[in-house]
Amino acid sequence: MTSGRIEIIFHATFREVTKKRKIVEPISESCIFGDILTKLAKKYGKEFIDIVNPQTNKISNDILVMLNGKGIREINERIQDKDVLIFSLPVGGG
Repeated sequence: MTSGRIEIIFHATFREVTKKRKIVEPISESCIFGDILTKLAKKYGKEFIDIVNPQTNKISNDILVMLNGKGIREINERIQDKDVLIFSLPVGGG
């Protein structure tokens, strides 16, 4: 059962993998970030599963995932209707 929709924005490598800048996905009421990763992996490939470190079960430090403008690391982060997810790579400089 669908209870809402989220917007997902792709930057950097993720845009190359998906060939899209932005998508809108339906979500269930009990959706967590791990559910989104599974759905994206089925659509676009294992790159979305590979962002999770299997030892810690958290998002790798090499990946930047923002939920409504806030960085997240937990795969059990709750996703709600009208949330915005951004997948990118951290920017460094010196």
